[in-house]
Amino acid sequence: MENIKYFVAQTILILFILGGACAKQHIVEDVPQLQSTEIAQPEKSIEKIPADETSVAINTPKVIEFCKKIEKKFDQLGWISARCEKNKWHHVRNSYLGDPLMWVVFGDENAHKADKKDCTMFFCGVHGDETTTIKFCFDLMDTLLEKSPEYFHEKLVVVVPLVNPDGFFADIPSRTNHRGVDINRNFPTKDWNKSALKLWDKKFKKNKRRFPGHHAMSEPETVFHINIIKRYKPTKIVSLHSPLSFVDYDGPGDFKKETNKIGTEASNLLLQMSESSKKFRISNYPFFPGSLGNWAGNERDIPTYTLELPSSDPLKATRYWVLFKDAIFKVIDKDLNVMDNSQLQKVDIEKFED
Repeated sequence: MENIKYFVAQTILILFILGGACAKQHIVEDVPQLQSTEIAQPEKSIEKIPADETSVAINTPKVIEFCKKIEKKFDQLGWISARCEKNKWHHVRNSYLGDPLMWVVFGDENAHKADKKDCTMFFCGVHGDETTTIKFCFDLMDTLLEKSPEYFHEKLVVVVPLVNPDGFFADIPSRTNHRGVDINRNFPTKDWNKSALKLWDKKFKKNKRRFPGHHAMSEPETVFHINIIKRYKPTKIVSLHSPLSFVDYDGPGDFKKETNKIGTEASNLLLQMSESSKKFRISNYPFFPGSLGNWAGNERDIPTYTLELPSSDPLKATRYWVLFKDAIFKVIDKDLNVMDNSQLQKVDIEKFED
């Protein structure tokens, strides 16, 4: 009798272990597989990334070839020339498929290193299918090229027009990068390990467009983001997206945190952006585990503005620079360390759920 009880107990235990293994295997199969053997870096490795990678603004053959690729794509989308080769490009890292992750600096970078200037940083094309943002950044660079050197005497402007080239140049442009990861959910925020995959599973029902990656900071585009922010230490960041049609702010003085001097000025600037673009809608949009607004604005108190253009339709791209040009220069021209003696004004906001 004892032997029978022992046998039954052992059988149940084996079935339980096998069942658990099968369930675990099922969960793993639900998660998109990265298209690389690269080992993802854990969150704690973030501080080991060099803040100042060697880079010279020079249009290398690789950059020139990539500019031709951009010009061809612009032509296909019905846009005028990007004038890509007119800019002096910095390039250190590449996307997974090998395209340069490039940026342009307007102003004296060496002077900025010696005596930090007011620095505004722009990111476009974070999601490859949000094509209007890419045209927007090239329009911005075109306008900045026409400015005199004196305009940049006390300021630096850094423009990254295409963060996710693999998504943009895909046969069907995609939100994610080539490895299927949403770059704007891959930043190593403090809540990433605890919440990123859980939120993707429960709230977003494992929507592949919003996959945050197997690990935080697993993607070359994310590492690129973080390094360039560490390199220039921007006073403020503007990240372009579409098509939700609002402007949002994360950082000191936003609607989720207590304010301070910079926070007061940053919040006033949000209102000025809206006012100068036909009272464009202001949103108290939530930040998410792994988002830029969370990593830079919430955790590091870098005033971070998200400008969501009204559409991703390439045919509407040109009109958005016309609509938001004044708002963008409000941001560039405003040194948040300088008080304008104004009180924080009441801002009419809408709360959004993604």
